[in-house]
Amino acid sequence: MRYQAGVDATLRVTVDFTDTARRTLDISWSAANASAARKKFEYARIFLVALDNDPQRMYLDLVDRRPSASVPLPAELTDGEYAIEVDAYGSASWGDGRLDARGRSASFTIGSRE
Repeated sequence: MRYQAGVDATLRVTVDFTDTARRTLDISWSAANASAARKKFEYARIFLVALDNDPQRMYLDLVDRRPSASVPLPAELTDGEYAIEVDAYGSASWGDGRLDARGRSASFTIGSRE
C-alpha cells in the first residue's frame, strides 16, 4: 500500500459507525501480517482521512495499551467519504519517533445529522 512507505508491519483496521446520533466511531485494529503479529504495540494514534481530491489526515485520538477506541467525530466535519488510519508504536517513548505499523480501514460515508 502506497501510504505505508517505510513501514513493514500492517494493521487491519475496522470501523463501526452505528452511533450516528452522537457521531461516534468504534475503531479496532489487529495484526494483518506476520511482521505486525510479532510486535507489541504500546500506543496508537488515530487519524480520520478525507478521501477527496486532496486527502489529508486529521488527528483524532491517542490510545495506549489497547487495540480499540470509541472516538467522537469533530462537530465541524463535512459530509463525505472517509477512512480511518491507525499508526502503532511499540515503544512507550515518543523520543525515538519510530512508527512500527500502520493500517487503513475501508472507506465509509459520513452524511448529515438529519
